[in-house]
Amino acid sequence: MSPRKETFALVTLGCPKNEVDSGILAGELIRCGMELVGNVEQADVILINTCGFIEDAKKESIDTILKMLEYKKNGNHKKVYVWGCFTQRYRNAIEKEIPEVDGYFGVEPYEEMGRFFFNGSYRWDDEAYSRRILSTPPHTAYLKIADGCNHLCTFCAIPMIKGRYRSRSISSIIDEATHLANRGVKEIILVAQDTTAYGQDLDENVNLVCLLNQLVSIDGIQWIRLMYTHPAHVTEELIEMIACEEKICRYLDMPIQHISDDLLLDMGRGMQRAFVESLIDRIRSKMPGLFLRSTFIVGFPGETETMFQELLDFIRETRFERLGAFVYSPEEGTQSFRRKSLVPKEIAEERYRILMETQQAISYDLNRTRESSIMSVLVEGYDRERKLYFGRSEGDCLDIDQTVWIQNKAIIGEIVPVRIKSSSAYDLFGVTVYDR
Repeated sequence: MSPRKETFALVTLGCPKNEVDSGILAGELIRCGMELVGNVEQADVILINTCGFIEDAKKESIDTILKMLEYKKNGNHKKVYVWGCFTQRYRNAIEKEIPEVDGYFGVEPYEEMGRFFFNGSYRWDDEAYSRRILSTPPHTAYLKIADGCNHLCTFCAIPMIKGRYRSRSISSIIDEATHLANRGVKEIILVAQDTTAYGQDLDENVNLVCLLNQLVSIDGIQWIRLMYTHPAHVTEELIEMIACEEKICRYLDMPIQHISDDLLLDMGRGMQRAFVESLIDRIRSKMPGLFLRSTFIVGFPGETETMFQELLDFIRETRFERLGAFVYSPEEGTQSFRRKSLVPKEIAEERYRILMETQQAISYDLNRTRESSIMSVLVEGYDRERKLYFGRSEGDCLDIDQTVWIQNKAIIGEIVPVRIKSSSAYDLFGVTVYDR
C-alpha cells in the first residue's frame, strides 16, 4: 500500500491574476507529490493567496486568515500558510499580529515555497505554467502575460507590491496557450496589470499585436479576450487587429478612472479628456458593435460635485456597454494617501450609488436593443433551480459581466448561436437557433 500523500487546499482572494498564481502553485505541489483537495477541512495544509489592493481587500484577507486559523484549534495538526499581495506589502506587521500562521510568503513564491515544502530539492522551470490547475470552467482560462507595473498612478499600490513590469516570453505564452487548447479550452482571457504594455521590456519589435498574431493561429482557441488595457497604450495597430481578427472578441476592457482633466492629472493617468474621447471615437468607428468596458473611481481627493457631474454626463453620453466603479481607497505609500482634500465617505458612497444606477439604466436600454438579434454564446452550465442553461456572449467576461440565459437545450462548453427573446438590466434571455 502506497503511503498517504499530504493534502492541501487553496483559498484565493482578489483578481484573476491571483487565480493564475494559485493554479501554478497547485500544479507544482501536485507534481512534487502532494494532493489537492477541495475542502479546507480535509486538508493537512491550507494555503491562502491574499489581496492587498484596497482597504476592503485587506480586511477580507485578515478575516480569511483568522477564519482558517480556527481549523488549527482543538488539537488539529493542520498547517496554515499565507502568501500573495497582502503579505508582500505588510509581512513584518502581520507576522507580529498573527503569529499563529505557520509561514508567510510574498508574491510569486514558487521557488521559495517549493523548496520550503520539499527540503530544497524543488527547481522552477517555465513548464510550470502549463502544469497549472484551472479554477475556471474547463472551456475558459486566464492567461497571464506579464506581471508588475511601471505606471505611476497616484492612487495605486500595485507597483510597490509587484515591482517593475515583467513580460513573459512569447514562446512561453504560446506553449501555455497551446497546452490549454489541447485540454479543451476554447476561450483565453489575457490578463496583466496592463496588457497593452506587453513586450516593452523585451525587445522593440515585441508588443501585444505580435503576441496576438501568434495566439490566433492556435487550433482550438475560438475566443481571445483582452482585459486591463491602458488607454494610453491602445494603438491603431491594436485596434486594427481586434477589428480584423475573428478570434479576438469584440470586447475591450479599458479602465479610464475619471474624465475630469484636473483629476486625471492628479491621478497620474497620463492622458486628458480630449484624448480619451478621440480614442473611443476611433475604436467605435473601426469596430461597430464592440463591447467597451471601463472602470471609474469616485471620491478621489479633490473630486468636487462639478467634477462628479462631468463624469456622470460623460457616462451618459458614451453609453459604455459594460462599466464598473469603486469608491476611492486611501492606500499607504501612494502619492494620493496624504492628500488633505478628502471627500467624505458618505458623499463618495452616494456618488457611487448614483453612478451605478445611471449605468444600470444605460445597460437596460442597450440590452433591449439586443432583443431579436442572434448572439454567439459560450454555454457554461445548467441552473437546476431555474431550469435554464446559462452562458456568456462575446461581450461578457467571466465573473464580472452579464449572463445569457438559454431557455432550451444547449451543450455545455460549446459556443452556440442564441436568438435573444427578452432582457433585463444585466441579463439576456434567448433560445438556441438550431432548436427554434
